[in-house]
Amino acid sequence: MIEPIIVEPLSNYKVFIEYNDGMKGELDITKLLKRDEYDCLKDENFFSKVYIDEKSKDICWNNKIVLCKDAIYKQLELRSLMNRLKIKLD
Repeated sequence: MIEPIIVEPLSNYKVFIEYNDGMKGELDITKLLKRDEYDCLKDENFFSKVYIDEKSKDICWNNKIVLCKDAIYKQLELRSLMNRLKIKLD
């Protein structure tokens, strides 16, 4: 089963994530901050407390802010493929 093994907060509302199959990359969550339910992530102290849930292996900040490990994996996988194919969306 593919699951995250490392999660680290970075600057500018980014999170580094590495999975047990070697997939790794940065997840930018700035778009989430536009929604009221993610306001607490604007606090740097709170943001720095990101962790991998022991049971679900999802990326979490508390019981209410949970990002699906599978959805994040697919985003990183797609970004990796786009880089290899030299496709830019910016």
